[in-house]
Amino acid sequence: MNIQDFEYLSSNLESSGLFGSDTSIANLFLLQDKYNTELKIQKNILFRYYHGSQDSKNRTGYGFPLSMKNPPQDWLKTALEYIFEDAKAQKRPVAFCLLTSEQKALINDCLARHFPGRSINWKTNRDDCDYIYLRSNLADLPGSQYQKKRNHISRFNRIYGAQGTNWDFKAYPENDIAADILIVSQKWYEENQGDSEEVLRLEHESIKIALENTELLRLRGGVLYINEQPAAMTLAAPVSGDVLDVIYEKSFGDFARNGAFAVINQQFARRCESFLYLNREEDMGVEGLRKAKLSYKPEIILEKFYGEVL
Repeated sequence: MNIQDFEYLSSNLESSGLFGSDTSIANLFLLQDKYNTELKIQKNILFRYYHGSQDSKNRTGYGFPLSMKNPPQDWLKTALEYIFEDAKAQKRPVAFCLLTSEQKALINDCLARHFPGRSINWKTNRDDCDYIYLRSNLADLPGSQYQKKRNHISRFNRIYGAQGTNWDFKAYPENDIAADILIVSQKWYEENQGDSEEVLRLEHESIKIALENTELLRLRGGVLYINEQPAAMTLAAPVSGDVLDVIYEKSFGDFARNGAFAVINQQFARRCESFLYLNREEDMGVEGLRKAKLSYKPEIILEKFYGEVL
């Protein structure tokens, strides 16, 4: 899809009730190459096909079709008819991936009512689940369950000094700090190059593209400065009016080891008062990442399902 298509989506996609990071317009725009995603707008519906790979069936198939605002009655039936035709034309199975339990139920109901004899044997993969938090919890870190997080921030302050004197957070795009966001991303990229270098390069490049399209993607974020040096960055974009998707969060070196992630997480959450939830995406099965995400006590672990029409 071209930039005009995304401008249309930004104004017309029906986002109410959406929670998943895969349905954020910014995520779709920025990660097309990384996740080999095919996007089409047909019949006033957004269709997504994730090409994935043969060894990752949980990420291969059609995403849940997303309608524009004020959809006609039985729009999902129309969408499934299109998917059946498209799959036949492309000579591929009618498979779905990354569906929430609510979306799975809608597909099941539509198949039962309009396509008798067709059904799906659904499966799920824990690695694909989104971690969704109450914004207020990440901002305030209340109660005994967040004592360790408060301790991390206290340690950060002992090492680097007081906020406003030795370190500070500047919000984006309110402040002209795109260059500093890229500095953090570049240093993170240089530090993490290795077996997944191409994936990391694509992610670094996508941050550049994001900053070039801030208004279109309705990006917000910020930079953590320590002694006036960019030390951490974050960028996020809305999934819906209630949910903000944190797409990027980077730090490097001693800053990362000494608590920069905990501090930028809290500072950013304090500046997103209009959102009820922050979606901090999946853990991809990385043990350390899963432990870190669970330690922030998610309000919702959003299951994702995949399956093929029988």
